[in-house]
Order: sequence, then structure tokens, then C-alpha cells
Amino acid sequence: MPPVLTIARLTIFEAIRRRVVLTVFILTPIVVGLTGWGFSKLTHLSHNDGAPLSRPEVRLNEAVLLILIAFMFSVVMAIGASFLAAPALANDIESGLLLAMLPRPIRRAEVVLGKWLGLAAPLVIYAFIAGGLELEVVYAVTGYLPPGPAEAIAYIAAQSLVLLTVTLFASTRLAPMASGIIVVVLFGAGWIIGIAQTVGSTFNNHTLANAGTAFSLVFPSDGLWRGAVAALEPAVVLAEGVQYDPLAATGSPTTAYLVWAALWGAGMLAWAIYSFSRREL
Repeated sequence: MPPVLTIARLTIFEAIRRRVVLTVFILTPIVVGLTGWGFSKLTHLSHNDGAPLSRPEVRLNEAVLLILIAFMFSVVMAIGASFLAAPALANDIESGLLLAMLPRPIRRAEVVLGKWLGLAAPLVIYAFIAGGLELEVVYAVTGYLPPGPAEAIAYIAAQSLVLLTVTLFASTRLAPMASGIIVVVLFGAGWIIGIAQTVGSTFNNHTLANAGTAFSLVFPSDGLWRGAVAALEPAVVLAEGVQYDPLAATGSPTTAYLVWAALWGAGMLAWAIYSFSRREL
């Protein structure tokens, strides 16, 4: 087996040994069950005068609530990616494990790529399993399905890969806690600046809009999140003017932006390999 795949396999086994996989697979059905129960209650809502909500109003509430759940899911994925990747290299450096491994015919690039693959694969698989389960429960309870369910999950998975890659790079130079905290702060800053960009675009404030665009190019996590929102927004949401809500989006990312995000991720991973190759163990 190639060294990259061996290291990826060992990384997955380490996550299993630490009971990370067991924890998420216990908590996920609980969270999905609770949200499904919440969706089942939306059809029983009524106005102040006691009149039941119309079908479009119920659909609007279902769409907005699903976007909020997707946001919670994206935060969990992003933070999980950060704190999984933060100790991936730093702990092995501090413990001296890599010092014992690297004199053998294993290159440092193979270590970084193996660690990245061993963390990225479970994240993407979990995103589609948990996201698909959530959407299936929502559809079973309400009959509602967003316009682009698979696309939305793919955007959230891609966002978690951005956080994973940046954290892995940071772990080549910093302690695990510092790496995780810095990247989570960047994630939060990206979300806030994304809101500022939405406000700027809505009210023709070019300074805010341009600042948001620039940051989404430097750190594309929020740009990918906006793609997930656009895939979850039905026509009724846009018709009601919810696009001015901070958690909403006015359109999907362009093909050029997605290509840039992919190149950005590849470049960040290459930078992590270079940084690790220059690190003294």
C-alpha cells in the first residue's frame, strides 16, 4: 500500500480510537430526530387571530428553518474540521513520532497528504450521510425538499475542507490549540464579513461589498456557505424578500469562483507541505 494511503488509514483509525466517530454517529440521529419533531410542528402554527398559516407561509417557514439548520450543520462541520486537523501534525511532532518515522523511506509530503486524506474523507462522507438523513427526515415529515439538496451538502463539505486545509497548514508551525482557535476565528470573521457584503450589496455600499468580495477570495469559506444557502432557497423565500436576511444569499457562486476556491485549496495544501518540509523536528 502506498505510504499516503497507509498514513490516511492510520489517521482514520486514530479518530476511531479517540471515539470521535462514535460520538458523532450517536449525536447525529438525536439532533436529526429533534429537528424532525420541530418541523412536524410547523403545520400547526397559526396567526394571532387563530387562523392557520397558508400553505405558502408554511413553506416559507420550512425553508427558513432548514437554512438555519444548515447553518448550524456548517458551523459544526467547520469547527470539527479545525479541531480534528489541529493536532494532526503538531501532536506527532511534539511526541517525537514523526522523528522516528521520517528517517524511513517516507517523505514529508506523503505525511501531510496522508493526514489530509485521512481527515478529509470522513468529513465528506459524514457531510453526505448526516445531510442526506436530515433532508430525508424533513421530506418525510413535511413533504418539503429544497431546490438543490445535494449541491447544498457539497458546498458545506467543501467549506469544511477549506477549514481542514488551513488548520493543517497552521499545525505545521503552531501548537494544536493555537491552530484551532486561529482558524475558527477566521471562519467567524468570514461569516461576519459575508453579512457586511450582503448589506453593502443591498444598499449600494461599494466599500462593504468590495471588502466582502476581497475576503471571500482570500478565505473562501463564506463564499462556499453562500452557495449552500442559494441551493436551499426556494422561490418563495426570494419572493418574500428574505434575500436581505444575513443568512440568505442572492445567487450561487460563479464557475470562476469555484475554480478559484479549488486552486486556493490546492495551493494551501502545497504551502502546508512546503512549511512542513522546512520544519525542524
